[in-house]
Amino acid sequence: MNIYLFELEKQWKSVLLWTASFVILMVALFAGVYPVFNNSLKDIIEVISKMPPEFTKAFAFDLNTMVDFGGFFEFSFAYLSLMGVIMSASIGLSIFAREKKVKCIDFLLTKPISRNSIFISKFLSGCTLLILFNLVYIIVSCFYGIHFGKTMMEMLGASSMMFLTQFFFYTLGICMAIVMKRIRSVSNIASLLGFVGFILSAVYNILEIKEMRYLAPLKYFDPMQFFTSTNDSIYMLTGIVVSILFLIVAYIRFIKEDVKAV
Repeated sequence: MNIYLFELEKQWKSVLLWTASFVILMVALFAGVYPVFNNSLKDIIEVISKMPPEFTKAFAFDLNTMVDFGGFFEFSFAYLSLMGVIMSASIGLSIFAREKKVKCIDFLLTKPISRNSIFISKFLSGCTLLILFNLVYIIVSCFYGIHFGKTMMEMLGASSMMFLTQFFFYTLGICMAIVMKRIRSVSNIASLLGFVGFILSAVYNILEIKEMRYLAPLKYFDPMQFFTSTNDSIYMLTGIVVSILFLIVAYIRFIKEDVKAV
């Protein structure tokens, strides 16, 4: 419990700043950009139609769907999820690489508490932060979604994709923190993971090769499926299975690894 509370205390300010940034950006997008977008649709279509198709695909501009709030939500999700995965990866990396960065992991593991308990306490502290963040994200999403004509169930399903996407990168961050021998900068690694994920999604959008989607983790949990009849369960299952594999690898390595005293 002490480790759990310690990690919450260390991370809550950062998560609070992320949450506040998200709320401000979501309000700007849904209350500001979306109404202006609908009111100026003809002008926007004229501008975007002059752009190369590859550019519009890469940056998730789909005018056929964006006139509806569901399509605009998916467009917004492409960029909000980039921020979200950088946040979640940094949480996983920070929590599990803290002692490694300051070279005191041997001190932590000699305390009268099992490695299993240490791992679980750290893991649950990160999960708690992600859940609290996503409660705010879901509330704001549902408020604007219902305001613009979507149902509560549609918005609950669509907005829950943020948590699953973040959880994937959270477990990836944990795995990297434990497997890597040296962590120099948490923010650099988390940002790299986020932008690599975004680039892979852009490549998939341009090429539209079905198999490519398995290599684009930001496309595993697509909110658009809740506004259409699309079935993306196979990609969601892939993301969940890979997340569990990351967690298993991290757990086994954490439990069994011999740590050299510094």
